[in-house]
Amino acid sequence: MQDWFKEAKLGIFIHYGIYCDGNWAESWSFHNGDVSYERYMQQCEQFTASKYDPKKWAELFKKAGANYVVLTSKHHDGVALFDTKYSDLSVVKKTPAGRDLIAPYVEAVRDAG
Repeated sequence: MQDWFKEAKLGIFIHYGIYCDGNWAESWSFHNGDVSYERYMQQCEQFTASKYDPKKWAELFKKAGANYVVLTSKHHDGVALFDTKYSDLSVVKKTPAGRDLIAPYVEAVRDAG
């Protein structure tokens, strides 16, 4: 265990992806057989990230006293929250959100200290 982690105390881990605007809970829905992968991936068509507000998140993290935060940049459904040259499977290329969600998150968290 790294020394900083021993001292960090409160940390926040966020799962965020196409399932946030969709009909099924995270990608476990298709993994567990609740929905087909094809049907699960249809959530890309409606994912707008319209309520995504990393500045508000960062303010809340700071107010809560969190010393580190982690955002899933690519959940195991394979959908990246950033543009990637390795695949077309990203919120940038496959959803109406059409933008990188990681860079604004990193900026907001850094700005909040």
